[in-house]
Amino acid sequence: MTILTLVGVAVFVYLVPLDVAILKLMPGTLMMLVVLGHLSLLGDNFPFSPPAGGWTPEKSRAIAGLGMTLIWGVTTTALLLFLLYVYPRWPMGPLYLWFGVIAFWLTLLYGINWNGWPFKGRLHPWATMAASFAMILMVSVIIWVTLTNLDGTPFADSPANHHGPLNANWLTGFLVWSIAWFFIFNPVFTTQGWPFLRLGHPGAAIAQTLIAHVLGYLCWTGTLALGLSPSFSFAAVASSIIFWALVYSWHLQFWGITRLTFFKRAIGALAVLAVLIVTWIFLLRLLLAPAAKNLAAANLPADINILIIYVNLCIVGPA
Repeated sequence: MTILTLVGVAVFVYLVPLDVAILKLMPGTLMMLVVLGHLSLLGDNFPFSPPAGGWTPEKSRAIAGLGMTLIWGVTTTALLLFLLYVYPRWPMGPLYLWFGVIAFWLTLLYGINWNGWPFKGRLHPWATMAASFAMILMVSVIIWVTLTNLDGTPFADSPANHHGPLNANWLTGFLVWSIAWFFIFNPVFTTQGWPFLRLGHPGAAIAQTLIAHVLGYLCWTGTLALGLSPSFSFAAVASSIIFWALVYSWHLQFWGITRLTFFKRAIGALAVLAVLIVTWIFLLRLLLAPAAKNLAAANLPADINILIIYVNLCIVGPA
């Protein structure tokens, strides 16, 4: 992970022009994340990797990984080309960030907390993925058209502004915080579903969904009320929660607390996560400080916290 972080920051922050990184690459990676979520969570990595793919311990992991990466790249490219040139034909930019966060939120909510219910296990993995994508895209469009507004943005007077009750910037912060709590309570990551395990399915999913959104709302509005920078709140803190919940649970396999179970493991994981997140934000702020100065000098619509979420969710996390 150290190598991925250093190489990722060097290539995608310092070698790429910052206007391209912030206004082109970052919006495009939201669609990349949506596709990744569908392939891994809802399509179960069919056809090359576990659990639904044909990989066995006798086969090469490299070939399986390259196969899935190729599918990921081709599918992401096809989706972006459709959005750019067929519908809605938006230019690459912030619109894809705002809409992409909605689609990514729904992908994670449905793919992790709800585990593809009721399709998963009853349909072929790619049929599950297709049905889920259609549903998630439809709901994303409904939310975008009926609930969002772009007031106070450069797109306030454009056809993309539907003048709904929720500002896109506010909604983005709320959804990123809600995603952070998905990664805390869901059955796979930090607390491994505690304390909702006894509710079964979909009872546990309903409880996790409600609690995650309540806590997401409280964290988002609470940090704003305290006067914290909105970008620090959702882009630095919430995205780092998501990043380290992923890394510590999946990749580090609850290192240091594997002897603990249930309640004790959940509390232990939260404590470890808190230390990792504080340390990580401090390190990234040091690593990204020169780039942040260049952002300010170029008058780009971003700050060091936007660079942190870019590194966490668009570069190192997917890698």
